[in-house]
Amino acid sequence: MKKTLLVFLKCAVLTLLISCSSITEDDSDQQDELEQKNAQESVETSEETIETEEASTDTPVQNSNNQLFVPSEDDNIISIIELPTNRVSGEIKTGERPANVVFLKEQEKAFVTQRNGNSIGVIDLDEYTMIKEIEVGIDPHGLVLTEDKEQLYVTTVGDQYVYVIDTLKEEVSRKIDLGSGARTNYPTLDGDKLYVTDHSNQLVYAIENDQIIKTYKVSGAPMVSRTSKDGSLLYVASSSYGALEVFDTNTGEKVNEIKSGDDVTDFVITDDEKRLIATNKNENSVSIIDLVSGKIIEKIDDLAAPKHISFNGDESMVYLTLGGTNKVAVINLESTELVEEIVVGSTPHGIQLR
Repeated sequence: MKKTLLVFLKCAVLTLLISCSSITEDDSDQQDELEQKNAQESVETSEETIETEEASTDTPVQNSNNQLFVPSEDDNIISIIELPTNRVSGEIKTGERPANVVFLKEQEKAFVTQRNGNSIGVIDLDEYTMIKEIEVGIDPHGLVLTEDKEQLYVTTVGDQYVYVIDTLKEEVSRKIDLGSGARTNYPTLDGDKLYVTDHSNQLVYAIENDQIIKTYKVSGAPMVSRTSKDGSLLYVASSSYGALEVFDTNTGEKVNEIKSGDDVTDFVITDDEKRLIATNKNENSVSIIDLVSGKIIEKIDDLAAPKHISFNGDESMVYLTLGGTNKVAVINLESTELVEEIVVGSTPHGIQLR
């Protein structure tokens, strides 16, 4: 198509130059030079336009390691955002109500929780298509890969189990029973120690070798939890309490709480562990917190139900899903300002950097 267009344009230019032979001799050289220059610029512009149109197709950039994957519950897709341009390059069709996603880079696969399908979707990252579904429990929500990438832990909002998937065989190998009445929400790993939040009982379980070794009682329904780099501290987003509760993982004692906002849901911590950025879903805000003082240094308001959050590669930006819209918000951490909103699928849930 590009070659045909170029031939057409060049022919048009030649015809134009021939038709100008009747111009007076004094002006002809100057006029020819001007028309040739304009014609060349027209050809170059046409080439650029074609290249731009080709780049803006819905096919994702293949084998990129600088993308954000955003599952959208209402549209049953994962939108793919290219960094640093923040351009949506394509989408992957999933099962019903996709929520969160993780990547198995070695095998070029991804796994996504599908809440209404009670299953985990397996995605081929070479073809950007879902190739398999693995049946798990009711309303699968959170998921985390072990360090060796051989096991995937899946939490299910609707029952008391953590499902363990063998990533090579792509099947459930076993499940961990947290007891009658438990409702598993989000998992996180610190080495071999698995932490699981239970929003029904306001507990966080510490699990080793599939056994509960410790429980942490929190003051509100726990959402996402994360550990410090050395594993000595456990941070828990206690949503209805409006704070991040901090526990000593050796003693199990609560050592601090950091006020964030109504329905604090998710958070990320900078690599130097000096700042924490948290989403407050019901408050429609994001808090940027100084971990040294434990104080909010900036709060960004008027965000529609911010839910999950991710850094870019160098932690200069945070990206967060606005669950009440079809957008992902981008915040510059140096200026602490909202700099952009990216249109994705409707009701975006999780967000994960690839």
